[in-house]
Amino acid sequence: MVGAVTRIRTALSSAAVALAAVASAPLLAVGYDRPLPAFTVLALTAALAVAVTSVAYRMLRGLGPAAISAGLPVAAVWLVVLASWAPGPVKGPVPAAVDAVLHSGARILTTSPRAPVTVDLLAFPVAAVWLAAAIATVLCREGRVLPALLPGALLLCGATALNPQAAGPGYWAAALVAAGGAVLLAAAPQVRPDTASAGFTVRVGDPADAGSTPARRRPRPRIGAAVAAVACAVALPGAVAVVGGSGVLEDWPVKAADPRRAAGPPAAPAEERNPLSYLSAWSADPDVPLLSVSGPRTELRWAVLSEFTGPSWLPDNTYLPSGASLLPPVDMPPKTVRTRMRVSVGTLPGGWVPVPGIPSRVDGLAVQQDEDSGSLLSSDGPVAGRKYSVTGDVPEWSGSQTAEATIASGEGYQRYLRLPPGAPPKLEEIARRAAGDGTAHQRASRLAAYLRASYTFKPGAPGGHGYAELTKLLVTPGRRGGGATSEQFASAFAVLARAAGLPSRVAVGFGPGSGGRDRVVRTGDAVAWGEIYFRDLGWVPYDPNPRERSQATPQTGSGEQVEEGGDQPDGPDAQGLGDQGGAGGGGRTGSGSRAEILLVLPALALLAFLLGTPLLGAIRFRRLHRGAAPDRIRAAWTELLVATRVAGLPVPASATPVEMAGRLARELPRTDPERLRRVGGLVNAVRYGGSVTPEDAAFTVAEVRSVTVALRRSRPLPRRLLWWWDPRAPLWAAQPARLPR
Repeated sequence: MVGAVTRIRTALSSAAVALAAVASAPLLAVGYDRPLPAFTVLALTAALAVAVTSVAYRMLRGLGPAAISAGLPVAAVWLVVLASWAPGPVKGPVPAAVDAVLHSGARILTTSPRAPVTVDLLAFPVAAVWLAAAIATVLCREGRVLPALLPGALLLCGATALNPQAAGPGYWAAALVAAGGAVLLAAAPQVRPDTASAGFTVRVGDPADAGSTPARRRPRPRIGAAVAAVACAVALPGAVAVVGGSGVLEDWPVKAADPRRAAGPPAAPAEERNPLSYLSAWSADPDVPLLSVSGPRTELRWAVLSEFTGPSWLPDNTYLPSGASLLPPVDMPPKTVRTRMRVSVGTLPGGWVPVPGIPSRVDGLAVQQDEDSGSLLSSDGPVAGRKYSVTGDVPEWSGSQTAEATIASGEGYQRYLRLPPGAPPKLEEIARRAAGDGTAHQRASRLAAYLRASYTFKPGAPGGHGYAELTKLLVTPGRRGGGATSEQFASAFAVLARAAGLPSRVAVGFGPGSGGRDRVVRTGDAVAWGEIYFRDLGWVPYDPNPRERSQATPQTGSGEQVEEGGDQPDGPDAQGLGDQGGAGGGGRTGSGSRAEILLVLPALALLAFLLGTPLLGAIRFRRLHRGAAPDRIRAAWTELLVATRVAGLPVPASATPVEMAGRLARELPRTDPERLRRVGGLVNAVRYGGSVTPEDAAFTVAEVRSVTVALRRSRPLPRRLLWWWDPRAPLWAAQPARLPR
């Protein structure tokens, strides 16, 4: 029976170690486009590492470091298996596994979150989980119960730092740590006598040794125990705070830094012609098909340009390889419509990928994603001739959403306000007079309205959108300006917005095209617009393109006739975006944050209970070894009385220590009744002024510890598992006067 119980406890301890080691898996898995397979791989890794290390530890007769090293060849074989299942860029299982070991960490940092599940991106997390599980297994086998949770807790913090944008609050991860700790403390394996002082451990004796007095050992340095205590007290609650606190602190202005930004992109994207430079020529020849689209009618975003050099706007170059599932922006508009399209690209130049709204998934085309702009770049060169399916969230805007919105500020947004030297002297005056006073949205709307009302759309106008072209185009408000194309108007809006203190950028895209659900997008559908960044709303589009067209160059586009002075069908709706607020949103109410607090606080309270209650019991037992002999005997007897209550053993309140010893002897047949009677006699001696020695105190403490262990083992399994978490035990120990005599 004892052997079966030991095997069950060992199995439970191994399962608990695996749970703690795999606690980081939920946070690591969200960094892939298929989280479930990634989580499954990491869970299997933890289970395999625990099993292999346990066998090695048994075969090597307790040589912990050697047991960890002995399992590494199995870990290498496991990577080869993963390479066969999910190959990376290198062909062949063994070469792919070697390549993954050498380059996995660097590729993770140079790949956008939501990466594909391949061995070159899995090797580093798999190795980390394996080592955490192996080290925790050795610590558990050596009796260091709570320190066995530390490897998984440290890995948990690292996983939180790796995917700060993709990973939400780690409630499941914290729950796995708590569950692993609970099971580990409830079913801790037997420990060696010489290791019980390292870390917070509860020494469990063997019933066969209950009849002998343990030999006294010389005092040993407590440095190791102190270090383990501090590590457990700081790291374990700290890890839970790290993974759970992200939900509570979601609305804080300070955000976690993404290590991928520090690493930088793997390489600059291929040289692409500036997408703005196509618009002037396309407006003069509007009927050339560019791509075919099947899906709901909506605009397509093509490219975003955030850097203004003076002569030109440039796109961002922070594109990272991504999987099919894409990372959402930091600030999502409050109201969006999920849209799915099939796109067949014809003669569209360059590598930028047209998408509806904010893309969330692309199938059929390998892409790189720029997290700040949300634009996509093909990983396989030009998109001409390619077919793909794309899912995006198209914002639905209303004026009320941006009415009181404020612009974002801080170091991260300074580049959207930067104007290089060489600006025309009249630029600031035009921006000030056109924008006027009021909220940020009102000023942006006036800028867009000024451009729409003061100029005309002139297809085929000369290209260029830098300071030189804007100097020729812009006139003071109230005067009538000349004609230009969407290229110049979008640039003028973004430059004037920056001069007015509004963070801005330029976006290029296409109108819905001609036809119904299956339609064609032509060169005449190409359009550019400006965007302003608002706090909690993200990028809000404003269309500055005039409705009035030049009489000298009548224009058609997409097979639709556009009369002079009529509405232009391409691009975002100008009035809807400019006067009604564009890509705005009502902001966040904060109710989600309060709900997360309501979830986090009970979780933290539960964790404090799971760790604190057994910790109090361990501290009480350790105090039995300090102080005067009478005090130690009284404290030991109190612990024995508490144990009888936790065990559910009925003892009359009027029972004397000798009667209590007799009752325990009948309940525990394997114990020595003479030793129990001696304990009762020593307790009576302390109560009535008798003389006791330190040897008597040591005997009482050892006997009480042995009887407590035997009493716990004699109880049914549910009570044994909950033994250390009975919330009444600390209260009973604090009020010994109310315990039976």
